[in-house]
Amino acid sequence: MPYNNDNIKHVAIYLRLSRDEENLGIQEVLANHRDTLIKLCNENNWSFEKYEEVASSSTIVDREKMVSLLHRVEQNHFDAVVVMDVDRLSRNEFDASAIKKILFETGTYIVTPSRLYDLSRDEDSLLLGITNLIASGEYKQILKRMRRGKEYAQKQGHWTNGIAPLGYTKDNKSNKLVPNERADDVKFIYAEILKGVTIPHLTRQLNKLGLKTRDGNPFHYNSIIRIVNNEAYKGTIISNRTTGRHTNTIRPKEEWIVVHNAHPAIVDESTWENVNKIVNTYSFKAPRSKNRTYPTSNLVYCANCGKLQGCNYHSRLDKVYVKHCKCGNRGFYYNPALTSIKDEVLKHKDSLLTALESLKEDKQEDDTEYKMNKLLSRLNKSKKALENINFLFEEGEYDIVEYRERKASRQEEIKLIEEDILAVEKEDKTVKIDSINEQINALDNLMGKWNFLDGEGLSDEQVNRLLHGLINGIIWSYNKGAISPTIDIIYK
Repeated sequence: MPYNNDNIKHVAIYLRLSRDEENLGIQEVLANHRDTLIKLCNENNWSFEKYEEVASSSTIVDREKMVSLLHRVEQNHFDAVVVMDVDRLSRNEFDASAIKKILFETGTYIVTPSRLYDLSRDEDSLLLGITNLIASGEYKQILKRMRRGKEYAQKQGHWTNGIAPLGYTKDNKSNKLVPNERADDVKFIYAEILKGVTIPHLTRQLNKLGLKTRDGNPFHYNSIIRIVNNEAYKGTIISNRTTGRHTNTIRPKEEWIVVHNAHPAIVDESTWENVNKIVNTYSFKAPRSKNRTYPTSNLVYCANCGKLQGCNYHSRLDKVYVKHCKCGNRGFYYNPALTSIKDEVLKHKDSLLTALESLKEDKQEDDTEYKMNKLLSRLNKSKKALENINFLFEEGEYDIVEYRERKASRQEEIKLIEEDILAVEKEDKTVKIDSINEQINALDNLMGKWNFLDGEGLSDEQVNRLLHGLINGIIWSYNKGAISPTIDIIYK
């Protein structure tokens, strides 16, 4: 379409697609749009520069070509910006206003195959504003439909969380994850951590074996943590966890979409839970360059100020000391302190055996299973009611005030039921017995020799891990005037 405007000599052609809107393939659609706009420029004898990208309209910050184009517009490089439709510039109402302001201030026209917009004219500015408003509304409806479709797919156990994690491939027919040849690598990682291998040692081990991450990079501490924390490896998919990639705020747990047994698990749930407990509860952090893991690392606390008291190695004396605390709590030679801690811990087995016998002899009827079933039934009903509230709000049955009141009430109800469930779990005799048996097994392992004290036996990392399973902390006190340190062990 020829435009009789002598003010336009040099233009920018902007092409953008975020999805295959015409079902022809994105590259083919872009090619069609490109040909149309180049033909338009040739008909009007305009010279041009092309800017094209495949990007979302959610924000211009992530659209590299648009940012570059606007920078050039602000420097008055172009007389006009040529696009297929004005909504190609942006469907985001806030970004659209910012783009419109830049074009208006620089006197830059907007040209489409059907119309020329001169923003200095009130009618064109108004028309563009209305067009942008309609486009923004359409975009929100499209996003709403896409979210509903994605949520439905997630509830069916389809993988919608991007690239499949290490050890899995996404099946294009079922849209579910299936284990691949790297599944054994994942099993190896979990097995090694269960055996007592620390993460820094494991990363060195994996890299020596020539194993790479999903992206083909060497393993590092954080890449192991991501694998350990990924619920997909036990066959579970959790989605709708965050509000979006730009804000990345964690939603309340009742809004998460959790699908169990969504696909074949690489590790069983018990293994996944135990490894997570080891890595996340015991706080085995990557050691700094001059630090190492000692048998009591992250366990000794100052009795005066509550701060962690680590260890120091004195290279000249070739001895290790419990650190002196800044509050005045003194340090001490580590070997005799550790010997005292070992003796005290091993004595704890008698109290555990007594507690275990007491639980087994208790003839009182255990009604925890009945309570749990009732609470789970209530929880499912409340979650279903919350889903219905969200659905009725989307359908316009509730106004925003009523929706918020009903939603808040149900969320509070769900929170209270979940707290009751946790309380019942703690009452469960079976859980208590299992927990005590785990601690007894840990003590049996600690009965042997410790490498730090004996030059052989359990490594420092293994002792540290077993102690973390038994005790919450060791309260250390050695104030001025005391003859010897006082050690108070807080058991789980």
